[in-house]
Amino acid sequence: IYACVWKGISAINKRLHIKFPIDDIAALEELERDFRAKSPYGVWAGQVGCIDGVHFSMLNPGAAVDNPKRYFVARKNECAILCIAICDAKRRFTYYDMNKAPTTHDSMAWASSPLGVKFANGELPQPFFINGDAAFSLSNSLITPSGLKELDAFDFEQSSQRMPIECAFGILVRRWGILWRDLEVRFDRRTLLIAVCMKL
Repeated sequence: IYACVWKGISAINKRLHIKFPIDDIAALEELERDFRAKSPYGVWAGQVGCIDGVHFSMLNPGAAVDNPKRYFVARKNECAILCIAICDAKRRFTYYDMNKAPTTHDSMAWASSPLGVKFANGELPQPFFINGDAAFSLSNSLITPSGLKELDAFDFEQSSQRMPIECAFGILVRRWGILWRDLEVRFDRRTLLIAVCMKL
């Protein structure tokens, strides 16, 4: 049964792909319309995704890696996999990256990801942007809270339009029981398993 399950997981990962449409204007416009439709009077315009990071707890990888301590998050007292992800207004994932150590700050993990590099190079067409919390760095392509009292209305709308990614992570974990506890599968299969859950 185990072998059959992993054949299925491998097949899904080969067939289903999540790709942020950075070079597809029509797709970006559709993403933007969905977010704008959720804004009162359509005042929030330009957003094509919301971004955040999440930890998936796992058993210590032990001898499977050169430095197991790299995956230990002291403040949570657990080993984990860090996932930086973007979703659309319908809470569907449009990008993910799980290549950084779980102790990496969200902003650094995003900035060094393949898509984050493209954003930094100005490859996301204007006036589009993604929406993140204060853990990320403000830029022309990533909006974050102002934290200013006089911009409270802006921060409220910004926060409201950031909620889909929080919901997406919550739905992901709730839907897949294997994510309710520490991942125990072979270390090199853990990100593949998470990826399949995100795709489905």
